[in-house]
Amino acid sequence: MKRPSAYTGVQPGSDFMSIDYRGRRVLVLGIARSGVAASRLLVDEGAVVSVADENEKVVFPTDLGVEGVALGPFRLSLLKRCDEIVLSPGIPIDHAFIEAAAAEGVPVISELELGYRHSDAMIIAVTGTNGKSTTSTMIGEILKAAGFETLVAGNVGLPFCSVARELGAGGIFVLEVSSFQCEAIMDFHPSVAGLLNLTPDHLDRYEDVNDYYRAKERIIENCDADDVFFYNADDTLCTAVAGRFPGRKVPFSSSSAVLGGVYLDGTRIVRDDNGNCEVLMDVDSLGVYGLHNVENALAAVASLHTLAVPAESCRAALASFEGLPHRMERVAEVGGVTYFNDSKATNVEATVMTLRGLDTPSILIAGGHDKGGDFSKLPPAMKHVRTVVLVGEASELIEKAIGDTVPVIRAASMEEAVKAAAGIAGAGQVVVLSPACASFDMFNDFEHRGEVFRKCVMDLEGRD
Repeated sequence: MKRPSAYTGVQPGSDFMSIDYRGRRVLVLGIARSGVAASRLLVDEGAVVSVADENEKVVFPTDLGVEGVALGPFRLSLLKRCDEIVLSPGIPIDHAFIEAAAAEGVPVISELELGYRHSDAMIIAVTGTNGKSTTSTMIGEILKAAGFETLVAGNVGLPFCSVARELGAGGIFVLEVSSFQCEAIMDFHPSVAGLLNLTPDHLDRYEDVNDYYRAKERIIENCDADDVFFYNADDTLCTAVAGRFPGRKVPFSSSSAVLGGVYLDGTRIVRDDNGNCEVLMDVDSLGVYGLHNVENALAAVASLHTLAVPAESCRAALASFEGLPHRMERVAEVGGVTYFNDSKATNVEATVMTLRGLDTPSILIAGGHDKGGDFSKLPPAMKHVRTVVLVGEASELIEKAIGDTVPVIRAASMEEAVKAAAGIAGAGQVVVLSPACASFDMFNDFEHRGEVFRKCVMDLEGRD
């Protein structure tokens, strides 16, 4: 993805706090949750707001007091008398309209950047390919247990702009940050930034995998020597980014001890402070399942390494946290078979992490819209998988990659897939929906896919 000259509007390090939005003419592109939140904030700050969305069927709240709503292909006339554009994450920075804005000298910022400009609180920002939502929520729960005033927002579902002004200087925002949101940041500057992992994803949007990685790394673009970076020491790409970070670095690892970080020692989570080691808890005490969730817990503790959070707060929060919907969520046990909803696994690496965490004979339901993932990574992780049930556009690609590793069944719908899995799973086994693909071939989003899966499981015994 070529970074257009629209980035020259507000330069990193500029005095953005001097921007007075009263009377400033702002165009908000994209009228989903983040676009609505940005519009509300801007109207409250006295800006003259117009909104636009290429989806002609989108419904925008009528009570916001915006000047105009334009639906359909973006028209160049929207740039007239436009002082700034706020870009929703669903619209790529190399969109032709954004290139045109750059040519006109109109600055483009993300909803994340707009929220940052109106926030006084400390920010802990979390990015990476997988585990962002769970880790961000874990951090928030630990902070609450330790008595901090905190809110979790960003890509986790609550737009930053909707809450940016709710915490004062003593509060802490925990923000899940996506690569899409990073594309149009300017001065966004978290005090603590984290990189959980880097694996190929969104290759249907980016020119190549390195372009995607560069977007992720922008989370530390404005950090300095006073800031903190927590990172996955088992991921060579994350370690390379850490080498470019100017401030304090806190590693976490599930495979070996790390000085000044957090690591897994057998089944124990250990926090190390320059050689002084403290056992926080055993992984069996975690409220969530799987190795990937252990790594999320390690990352959450590492993010707070410099805040002197008591061990008891970490233990209490992590033991009571039962996970987020659609992320290895236990749905039900039917006929002695346990069903897990991991619909949020929208890329191959997320599914690989889920499979690595299984310790019981399992049936995998996978498939959907291919984002350019490498499905050949699945078979080596299928130690406990007995059969794969495939559904969706990518079925043929996945079946070819699996080869004769395990038996494969094709299904035409989620209902058919669940029934097929239920028909071959035995008591004590697991059925897990972990698609390794996006959902847009058959569903509105991963949440819709997960809800359909949940209903199909409940229908197995006629439950609501």
